[in-house]
Amino acid sequence: MAANIYITGFMGAGKSTIAQKIAACIKRPWLDTDTLLSEKLQATPAEYIRANGEEAFRTAEHELLGAIAESEDFTVISTGGGLPCLPNNQKILHESGLVVFLDASWETIDARLTDSEKAERPLWNRQRFDERQQIYRKCDIALDANASIDSIIDEFMVKAEGFLKNAPLKTRSFQKLLRLCAKDSADFNIFQKDDRILVGLSGGEDSFLMMHLLQELKRRMPFEITLVGTTIDVGYPGFDSDRIREYCIAQGWDYHLRKVPELHKLLTSDIVGTKPCPRCSRLRRGQLHALMKELGCNKLALGQHLDDLCVSFLMSLFHGGGLKTMGPNVPADGRTARLVRPLWGLRKDDIKQVAKLFDFPIMPSCPYEPMLAEAGDRKFIENLLETLEERFPGIRSAMRHSMGDLRLEHLLDKRFISTDDTHL
Repeated sequence: MAANIYITGFMGAGKSTIAQKIAACIKRPWLDTDTLLSEKLQATPAEYIRANGEEAFRTAEHELLGAIAESEDFTVISTGGGLPCLPNNQKILHESGLVVFLDASWETIDARLTDSEKAERPLWNRQRFDERQQIYRKCDIALDANASIDSIIDEFMVKAEGFLKNAPLKTRSFQKLLRLCAKDSADFNIFQKDDRILVGLSGGEDSFLMMHLLQELKRRMPFEITLVGTTIDVGYPGFDSDRIREYCIAQGWDYHLRKVPELHKLLTSDIVGTKPCPRCSRLRRGQLHALMKELGCNKLALGQHLDDLCVSFLMSLFHGGGLKTMGPNVPADGRTARLVRPLWGLRKDDIKQVAKLFDFPIMPSCPYEPMLAEAGDRKFIENLLETLEERFPGIRSAMRHSMGDLRLEHLLDKRFISTDDTHL
C-alpha cells in the first residue's frame, strides 16, 4: 500500500516542472522516471529507443515503475509520456497512488517545444498524441495544463485535498507502525470496550502521530472507544497552542485546550533551578487528571516511546531508584484511572521518519531545552544510548526484551530471594 502521486501526460505537457512544484508545495520527494531510466540505461530515452526499439524501452520502464511502486511512499513522480499506455502499468499506477493527467492541447505543447526539442523525440507526432488522449483520461484527476503553472498547482491542491489529507495514513511506513502499535497495545490490554481516553497533545510529533494511530486503531476495533485530545498550555512564551487546536479541528478530532498561564510563574529559573522537568511534569499531570474527571475519561494516553522507556530505565538504575521504567498501562490518580502509553514499543527514529509524512504544526521546544541539552541527565543518557547502539546494534530491542524478562532470583531484592536451603 502506497500513496504516490503520478503526473502523466504527453511529451512537453510540463510533467517534470509541475511535479517538482507539487513536491515542493506539499514537502514531499520528487522523482522523474525518464531521468532514472537514463541513469540506469546509460542513455536518454530517445537514444535507447533508437538503438534498441520502443518495446525494449517499455520493458525497462515497466520494471522501473514496479520498483518505484514497491519502494516509494507518498512521493511525487513525473512519468514518461508513454508509460501509462500499457495496461499493466495502468494497474500499478492506480494501485499505488493518485494518477494526475496534465491535459494540454496539441497547440499548447507544439508552441512550447522548439524544433530541436521535437527532433530529439522519436515518438513525437500528432497521431500518437491523439491516440493517447483516451488512455491519459483514465486518471483520478485531470488538470488544465494550458493554464499558468500557478493556476495548475492551485487546481491540483483543490482537487487533491482529500487525497493529501489521507495519503500519510495509507503509506507502508504508517501502516507498519499501526500494526506494531496494535500488537503492543493488545499485549498490555491498553484498550477496552467503552474506554473514554484523554490523549495528551504536547505539540511534539510523537503526540500528533499517536493521535493519528489511535484514530486508525479506533476505526478498526471490534468495540467502541472515545478519544478526546487535549493540550495543557502553561504559558511558556512563544508557545502558540492555538495552532495545535487548529490542526486538531481540521482533522475532525474532539479536542479541548486548557490554558493555565499562571503556572508559568511556578516554572521560572529561580524556582526550578537546573531541574525544571519534575515540577513541570507534576503541574501538567495535575491539570490532565483534573480534566479527565471533568470530561468523564477513565484513561490518559501519553506519547512516550521505546527510547523513552530505555532512557528512564537507565536513569532509575544509575540514580539508585530501582529497576523500573514507564509502564505501558499503569494506575493513575490514586488508582481511579489508568495511564497508558500506546507507543511504548515503537522506536524514536521510526516515529520521526513517519512523522515526516504529515504536515504537523512546528511548535517551539521547551525554553529550558538548551540548558537540558547541555547539562541534563536525560539528554546525557540519550546520547549514551546512541553510543551503546554502535557497540551493541539493536540495543533498544534488547532492552525491551530484558525489561519484559524479570529474573527475580538473580537480583538483590531480599523480598524475592530465599536463602533457606530447605527450599532447594
